Amino acid sequence: MKKICSWFIIGLLVITFVNPVKEPSVLASSEPITMEGNDKALPENIKQLKHFKLELDNNKAKSGSYHNGKITINFSDSKTFNWQSNLGIKYVFVKGGKNGNLYQYNQEDTMDNGLHAPKNGGGKQPDIGHITFYYEEVATQVFENPVIGNGADPWIVRHTDGYYYYTHTTGNNITVWKSKTVSGLQNAESKVVWIPEPDTPNDSHIWAPEMHFIEGKWYIYFAASDGDMGKQRMHVIQSETADPLSEYSYPEGKTYGKITTPSDKWAIDGTILQHNGQYYFSWSGWEGDVNVRQDLYIAPMTNPWTVSGERVELSRPEYKWEKIGEPHVNEGPQFIRNPTGQLFLIYSASGSWTDDYKLGLLTLTGSDPLDPDAWEKNPEPIFVKDPHVGVFGPGHNGFFTSPDGTEDWIIYHAAKFEGSGWNRNVRMQKFSWNKDGTPNFGTPVATGAWQAVPAGEQAGTLTPALPVAYKFEAEDATVNRARIVNNTSASNGKKVGYIDFQDSFVEFDVDVPTGDYTLKIRYANGMGQQTSHYVSVNGENAGEVVYNSYGWDTWYFTEKEIKLTQQQNKIRMSKGISFTELDFIELVPKQPEYRYEAELAALRNVTVKNTLDAANKQKVTFDRENSAIEYRIDIKEAGTYQLKVIYQHQANVAATQKIVMDGKQVSELTYSPTSKNSWGTAFTTVKLEKGVHTIGLSESSSLLDVDFMQIVK
Repeated sequence: MKKICSWFIIGLLVITFVNPVKEPSVLASSEPITMEGNDKALPENIKQLKHFKLELDNNKAKSGSYHNGKITINFSDSKTFNWQSNLGIKYVFVKGGKNGNLYQYNQEDTMDNGLHAPKNGGGKQPDIGHITFYYEEVATQVFENPVIGNGADPWIVRHTDGYYYYTHTTGNNITVWKSKTVSGLQNAESKVVWIPEPDTPNDSHIWAPEMHFIEGKWYIYFAASDGDMGKQRMHVIQSETADPLSEYSYPEGKTYGKITTPSDKWAIDGTILQHNGQYYFSWSGWEGDVNVRQDLYIAPMTNPWTVSGERVELSRPEYKWEKIGEPHVNEGPQFIRNPTGQLFLIYSASGSWTDDYKLGLLTLTGSDPLDPDAWEKNPEPIFVKDPHVGVFGPGHNGFFTSPDGTEDWIIYHAAKFEGSGWNRNVRMQKFSWNKDGTPNFGTPVATGAWQAVPAGEQAGTLTPALPVAYKFEAEDATVNRARIVNNTSASNGKKVGYIDFQDSFVEFDVDVPTGDYTLKIRYANGMGQQTSHYVSVNGENAGEVVYNSYGWDTWYFTEKEIKLTQQQNKIRMSKGISFTELDFIELVPKQPEYRYEAELAALRNVTVKNTLDAANKQKVTFDRENSAIEYRIDIKEAGTYQLKVIYQHQANVAATQKIVMDGKQVSELTYSPTSKNSWGTAFTTVKLEKGVHTIGLSESSSLLDVDFMQIVK
């Protein structure tokens, strides 16, 4: 069996590549510890952390950014404030009067709650005298797509309570997920908030629900019918309270919550727009009573549940890229405004069952959303499939901002693999804005590529460290009473399935150094319940591994600790409970080397490109002036290190690049030319003291692609 160096991927949606300090799972602002005297009385373990102390001038509270922009403070008054930071804040000490309040934080805590000075003996609350933030620098958390293993038509919104609320098509009910983090949606709390009564006009084919908080209540819009898909219509339910997980019912006067125009035509994918004090409803529908084509419509509303006029057509499939699949389709309208307030309508085009499902763009160039001439259609799609990284059919999206409000993100569904049709999962990625104000979604990020979580989701300042692993494909192993299946969702386009019999097994020949390892198994389980395999190492029973169910062709990882006492080994996975498919295994040494991906560093004037040839399926291209990337790395032991950069440089002459450490140039790298499909290694020697360092790669002398960097002692 060939040994292949790969990159360690943990089978959770979100990981931190450091050992986090575990704190009690409490809401920090609910019951702070009151400390006698000032912060000199704090426990020694707190004092050993890094800190930033803000002295209030004459107790004057001034909102703003502090500590080189790392901490943002917003004062409600001189006694109360809240804060945001991308540092790993562990404690906040607030001094007021003779005493101080000590607030303790962990990863799950929200920073949206007001912190305040302690009350004195008479019950009065003094003004804040000073605030001290105690923090520990940790690595930025990362996640991989898909964020939901099975699902389509995603919709998400962040509410004022600091939680994200999410829903997607389930088909027979309305389910809402609640999570503090978007990257944690797969295992988030969920609740079925509405089930239709049987034998009603909306008890079947419940599609594309959307949640909107309007005037103190939640409204969920969805398409449904009585089982005849030719009768799909839009409906709405209204929450009983301001709680998104409260009970829902039809708005007063609405029969089964039906929303329609006087012409009452087929309709799906409805959404609401508030513009200049007026409500509008937009959806996808048929022009007549026969499924000839799906167009986009808009109509005025008198309130969130009542359409008050005839529909107006905004868009119909007209370009070639909108007409793939029969019938031709425009659907899934979503409104979004850019930072200056300009309004756009993003929609999905071509058949949702095809690999060519994609996003199009309408721009409001006039003042009246009901005027078709006020909308201008982009002649080209703005988000399309990328076969080079195995992403097909991206579409039907929603939008959200990061918890700290600094980033814009798109959430969308895509096909699980080429030709999978309506077998889809849910993904997300950050996007930017073009100079003309239009959204720039880029290209879909590959399945399994690590991305940094949305800003403010977790306080990470260090570049994630990805441990090197040994990778072994299941299709290259010995397969007994099972089948190797071609599948574009799997690594190298193949998986092993049909491990269905008591004597079925997949046995890997593993040639690695002896020692302790973490065995990582990439699997798919669509059974709707936990499944398992039995593991043996060199014929000895090593126990059982359990797989959670996230859907077929949705790949996740489980792990097991094993010891290899010889260099040549056989690791066998045998049938256990129910059925599971295998993609590959990875062996991660207990003391691995680490790699720092270029795309996960701080970037300036560079281009991130998707490619399956790179370690994390992305590379960074130095293609502009003043380009640079900067890694922030915690060195555990002082010494002399070898700095290695994996790169591609397709030119006739060598390129050079300066290495800048903690703001000072310390060396220079030389990149020899490489062939088109190969990677080279450039290296130099650097001295590093213990602690956190910034290591930057400056503008290259010519076009250069960087994959990752290693620091090896």
